[in-house]
Amino acid sequence: MRTRAGGAALAVACVTLLAGCGGGGSGTDSPGRNGDAAVGRGKAAVVLSAEQLRVAAPLGDALPDGLGGGMGGTDIFEGQKAADRCDSETGTACSGLVAAALSGYTTHPGDGDVFWDAFSFDTAEDAQVAWKAMAAGKREEEASSDPQPLEVSADADELDAYGLPPSHDYSSGQDIEIHDAKVMMRIGGVVVLLTGYDMPDFEIIQGLATVAADRVAQVAQGKNPDA
Repeated sequence: MRTRAGGAALAVACVTLLAGCGGGGSGTDSPGRNGDAAVGRGKAAVVLSAEQLRVAAPLGDALPDGLGGGMGGTDIFEGQKAADRCDSETGTACSGLVAAALSGYTTHPGDGDVFWDAFSFDTAEDAQVAWKAMAAGKREEEASSDPQPLEVSADADELDAYGLPPSHDYSSGQDIEIHDAKVMMRIGGVVVLLTGYDMPDFEIIQGLATVAADRVAQVAQGKNPDA
């Protein structure tokens, strides 16, 4: 049986790399890496094809400590299936969507799950619309669970991350603390959503965020992230 604990989760400031989180609140107004408005940089947007999203997915040796598997590899979605997935996560019409991708992982120790969702758009402007709506919507959905800012170091144009107060798993006869968290990033024209359930700690999803953002950037530059 799992019960929600009343104590605070890891309460540290969310980070948009080299820029901070702006004026507080949900973090959805984060500036770009150089403090400029990221929406104005559409011509330099990172845009990935469906196959490039597959390559960017963190799998195997690319996964940080505490994550394993790939739960069946990476699923790629195009057309209406991609639009449906994007709408379900962002709550928008997903204008300019190119493709979507999904990978799932298991945590160790424990039996938690972490999911990597990615959505590629044809411009940074379209990606920003989806990212802002997603970040605001996810926080609103979990407002009653007291989400706490979660520190993440990732080379993203925009980033919002939070963890929930810990739950407790008594199924093994022991009091095991488990954690849920979300990390939402925009890297150019690519939106990445990381969702963690029943994790033994927050470091797992924090590490995955760093890797995920880096792989998107490498693939966009024509590099092999597994080389």
